[in-house]
Amino acid sequence: MKIREMARRALILAAVASMWASSARAADMPPPAAQAAPVPDTEFRLTPFFWAAGLNGTVGTRRTLPTVDVDIQFKDILRNLDFAAMLAGEYRNGRWGLLADLTYVAISVERDRDLALRAPGFTSATLTSKTFTATATGFYRFYDSGSFTADLLAGGRVWSISTDLDLLIAGALAVSAGSTQSWIDPVAGVRVHANLGNGFGLSAYGDIGAGSSRLTWQLRATLDYAFNQNWSAHIGYRHLAVDYRRGGFVYDTSLSGPIAGVSYRF
Repeated sequence: MKIREMARRALILAAVASMWASSARAADMPPPAAQAAPVPDTEFRLTPFFWAAGLNGTVGTRRTLPTVDVDIQFKDILRNLDFAAMLAGEYRNGRWGLLADLTYVAISVERDRDLALRAPGFTSATLTSKTFTATATGFYRFYDSGSFTADLLAGGRVWSISTDLDLLIAGALAVSAGSTQSWIDPVAGVRVHANLGNGFGLSAYGDIGAGSSRLTWQLRATLDYAFNQNWSAHIGYRHLAVDYRRGGFVYDTSLSGPIAGVSYRF
């Protein structure tokens, strides 16, 4: 009996010692590291652009005056361009985001091969056109493979057009007319980007819409190069078209030309 009692006490002491050692080791271990909160997939990008846009189409200011066909060739863009600028911004949180761009183009041309009057008796014409557009869309990124992304877009484009025509009848009588119109068109479109590696990429954007105008659409394509995570450069081509008519005011034109810009990602 004594041997059994001693064995039982020895087992109890061994169990207590083992529990005490385990507690001591647990006390000496560092606390588990807290899990870091997931970082949201967000970005904000600001991109100023220069757009050397030419003007092609038909413009008019009054019903009593003829419309003018405008056709500025690409090689004449810089000669007739007064000013052009573009500022784009993007905010994205995960698959959802917002896009916005502001564009201002001012062109002044005189009648030569760039202007064609649609009525006899008019011997001279000078056109000054100032175009402001602002496009704002929301987008949803429906495809993202890491090297290729595709977004669906929907929003609106605001137009403000100022057109001044100075006409000369039979080389003697001067007639001047000007008009300013503003309107908005809903638009929808798609944007894609392909990563080519070594910092290079290709981007393409297109939208189409109608509302106050009969039709408006645009296409933009750029070759991109990322210097680092924040800075990147873009060069490409942009085409923007609209067909708007109200009363005697006609603006059935397209603006097109090369673009170049630099982006900063916050």
